[in-house]
Amino acid sequence: MMGRVVAVGGGHGLARALKALRSLDIEPTAIVTAADDGGSSGRLRRELGIIAPGDLRMALLALARQPELATVLAHRFQTGHLKGHALGNLLLVALAEQREGFLPALEAAERLLDCAGHVLPSTTVPVELRAQVAGARIDGQAHIARAGGRIERVWLSPADPPACPEAVDAILSADTIVLGPGSLFTSIAANLVVPAIGAALSGTPARLVYVGNLRTQPGETTGLDIAAHLDVVHEHLRGRRLDVALVHDGPVARDGGAMPLGTAVPEHAAQRIVRADLAERVDGVAGAAHDVGRLAAALGPVLASREATSPSA
Repeated sequence: MMGRVVAVGGGHGLARALKALRSLDIEPTAIVTAADDGGSSGRLRRELGIIAPGDLRMALLALARQPELATVLAHRFQTGHLKGHALGNLLLVALAEQREGFLPALEAAERLLDCAGHVLPSTTVPVELRAQVAGARIDGQAHIARAGGRIERVWLSPADPPACPEAVDAILSADTIVLGPGSLFTSIAANLVVPAIGAALSGTPARLVYVGNLRTQPGETTGLDIAAHLDVVHEHLRGRRLDVALVHDGPVARDGGAMPLGTAVPEHAAQRIVRADLAERVDGVAGAAHDVGRLAAALGPVLASREATSPSA
């Protein structure tokens, strides 16, 4: 019995984690960053003063049991005034206007897509992610992702946005929390710096499972190995120790200046360290993203077991 599972993150990494959990017959609750300000989400935020819909859309589509509708909602317009917009983003905005809020909009979208799980934002108010990089302040998720220097810390503006109450309740009632994979600062930490979300994660009785990235993200995590990633996660967990760290152990694409994170993890980094080859294969060659099947195969035994004390070799 794998119990209630919550997945925290954003973007493509969270979507792959949700698909992996679905393949294990789990109906997770996704808690998604609302700080994205690039692309279609950024345009809609600036024009309408709303929270970012893009990462919420990706999570919904990952959980959808209506594949044809999901394919349509994933469509991104290529020309005209709508160029760059994803249809699913526009649907969420329309539902939010009709139902006077993003939470009822997400509930309606879950019904339309027959989602195997639930999707919640970490906060229901528009927020801007900010970072200190080499002593200078950088504003906005899209700019931070391309910072090009060592990110020293991240925070939100406003500094104390209200957490989505349903997200806090989901964390506190979960059996397991899966953090990642995804951009370390702009997807994972962006959720944890919502004060009530960070407090709930540090105080929840649930097991905390961190799924490490495959490689560095140039501009955001250049020079940070897997141990440094875990240090950042622990800083935001306010002293709470991870129960399981799932670490990629295998080949990975090195294009664009990205480098493997390695597998050297201090034993104190988590109660249990699990190493597995998590990379997708493209024509037999290791790619740059997590393979859903490999991720599910690694997560399955972790979620089925209550043991979290003996590190793997």
